[in-house]
Amino acid sequence: AEEGSANKIAFISMIGPIMKYGDWCTYGADEIVGMLDKANNDPKVKGIVFYIDGPGGAVSAINPFIDFASRKKKPIVVLSDMAASLHYWTACTVADHIMGENKISGRFGSVGVVCSFVDTKAHWEEKGYKFHEIYPEESSEKNKVFQLALEGKYERIKAEQLSPLAQKFQAAVKEARPNLKEETGVLTGATFDTEKALDLGMIDSIGNITKAIEMVNVLAETYSI
Repeated sequence: AEEGSANKIAFISMIGPIMKYGDWCTYGADEIVGMLDKANNDPKVKGIVFYIDGPGGAVSAINPFIDFASRKKKPIVVLSDMAASLHYWTACTVADHIMGENKISGRFGSVGVVCSFVDTKAHWEEKGYKFHEIYPEESSEKNKVFQLALEGKYERIKAEQLSPLAQKFQAAVKEARPNLKEETGVLTGATFDTEKALDLGMIDSIGNITKAIEMVNVLAETYSI
């Protein structure tokens, strides 16, 4: 960071899978946004390098970053090794500039949504357990989508939950990346190496921490004007 009154650059990281709330071992989106807010409100900080490296996380974790973006008042440069799924959505949401760091194994994208679960009912029924779920007439739709999914009927869960989320993700990326080349896979879940991501307009440049700090300085001048 550069020292001096109103001349510091904050460094905040988001590494690994992210949930909405943290625990004793890992930070959650709420805590990371708390760090962003602290830097955003610090009069001695002129900008933020936000280091992102991860494969995604819970859909519920994106909303704290969307809320933060509405009150952001300082430039943020996202420096990223891998930004997939939630991590890429976050980068698109908060960044003024997305910079890829790793031209060897870096990846960007995975713009999409997935739901997965394990059905262990048959295993436990073999051991003598019996399952009962009782709903009153007034609750005929309670857990209905999940019940159908357990039966292998995925139409409603896709139509009512997964597709709307995927469409919001796509819309956020398109809004944040106006020069995006919508080639096959860009908005439907594929990932791309750093150089290809730059060509597709998914990121703005390739660099390192020094370049990221330089970019914050450039953007800070723009913000001050």
